[in-house]
Amino acid sequence: MQKSDFSAQLEYSGIKQKVLAYFQNSANARACLLLLSWLLVWFSGALVEYTNHASVWFPAAGLSFAVLFVVGLRATPIIMLGAVLVTLFTNNNYQIHLNFYQVLLSGVLFGFAHIIPYYFGSRCLRWLTQSKQLTLPLSIISFLIIAAISSMVATFSVLMSLVYSNIMTFQEFTHAWLPFWVGDMAGIIVLSPLFFSVLHVLYPKKSFHILNHIEGQNPIPTPQFKYKVLISLSLVVITMVVSYYTQSVDSSFMIFFLVLPHMWIACTENAFLNVLSLALSSLLIVFLVDKLGLMDFVMVYQYAINVVATNAMFAIAVPALTAHNHLLKNKVFIDNLTQTASREYLTQRAMIELRQAQWENKDLCLLVYDIDHFKNINDSHGHNAGDQALVNLSEMVKQLLRPDDLLGRFGGDEFIVLLPNTNSQTAMLVGNRLLEHINGMELIEGEKLSISIGFAQMRQDDNFESLFKRADKALYEAKRSGRNSIFQE
Repeated sequence: MQKSDFSAQLEYSGIKQKVLAYFQNSANARACLLLLSWLLVWFSGALVEYTNHASVWFPAAGLSFAVLFVVGLRATPIIMLGAVLVTLFTNNNYQIHLNFYQVLLSGVLFGFAHIIPYYFGSRCLRWLTQSKQLTLPLSIISFLIIAAISSMVATFSVLMSLVYSNIMTFQEFTHAWLPFWVGDMAGIIVLSPLFFSVLHVLYPKKSFHILNHIEGQNPIPTPQFKYKVLISLSLVVITMVVSYYTQSVDSSFMIFFLVLPHMWIACTENAFLNVLSLALSSLLIVFLVDKLGLMDFVMVYQYAINVVATNAMFAIAVPALTAHNHLLKNKVFIDNLTQTASREYLTQRAMIELRQAQWENKDLCLLVYDIDHFKNINDSHGHNAGDQALVNLSEMVKQLLRPDDLLGRFGGDEFIVLLPNTNSQTAMLVGNRLLEHINGMELIEGEKLSISIGFAQMRQDDNFESLFKRADKALYEAKRSGRNSIFQE
């Protein structure tokens, strides 16, 4: 049975690869699939119209924006053909009784009015995201602003083209523009990022994939992802059923609680799963608005879809910002070569530990060491060999120190070890342990490595500079006495 299941999986995988390869290698097949997809998403929006020409949301706007972003001008004939076909349907559905040429003209006008704003909006977004001049939060803000502006321009241009074509009256225009705009904007904000990913499967040669340019992303779902989605969908059902039974506008605002699970998803899952969960929740909201007859509250649900999606988009930046901050922290606090504490972090930490030890009347010692005749290593073997000696030595010292001790590179080949809760006798033991394990080691072929150490115990009137100065003076004494030794100030 298991073998049969495995064979079936292989067969299914093979069929899927063949179908995908067919569409990837056939421009005509992709064009037909895009046209069919555009018509399907347009009709899915038309099914939930709550006033003439205005839907709860308009997924065709999201698909057009994504197609024009990924494919560009070559996609315009496909969208134009779709616009003409849906205009024919609209003429029959609303019983407008325009002749064929009038319908054709109306369809072309609708196509231009729909395509031009979304083309320029998508091109602008593509230019901004590819320029790499924007941070992720600014890129998200740019996407949201472009979505709002391009959908607004498309709303007025499309509705005016319908008025010009006598498909709708100017009075209908004044009632339809706001829900039309909010529905188009919802279609772009919620669905465009999802369509971006799907289209890049069909167009693999298009090198720029917007969701892949978001850093700090977990590539696979967490084990809890399905439960997070279930919570989101359950919350949609519960709040909308309450609105259905109470028939209260106030109760419809409960849908805004959907922000909470989607913020959770956005902060803990990758960008694709975030937009996928948004699409599922939004689709369920649109479906229940229609099935439960909640058209009286439809504007609340329209705004909720946009607000939840906008918050989730900003939350995408949280993992990326966390990763970026972690990188910056490493650059500031960790020495790039030796992976020990940087001079800045070492100084800050030493001052904190020093004040705390003085306040609590505890012991503290500072140990300073450097490599004997380090210049000879660089001169004889090159700076790369010298760098490797610093790296190998640092790894050895880390293994010899205690968990609470802090090792940092102060500069060049000079290192500091901060020893909290340590008196001079224990510091001497730590120093001798370093000498015992390090001196004489052959970290570079033909070169025996040795270090000299100086240390000082904290006094009540010490600050970091005075303590370091005394330890450094002891290091100087160790070198003057012949190196390969330890001295206490």
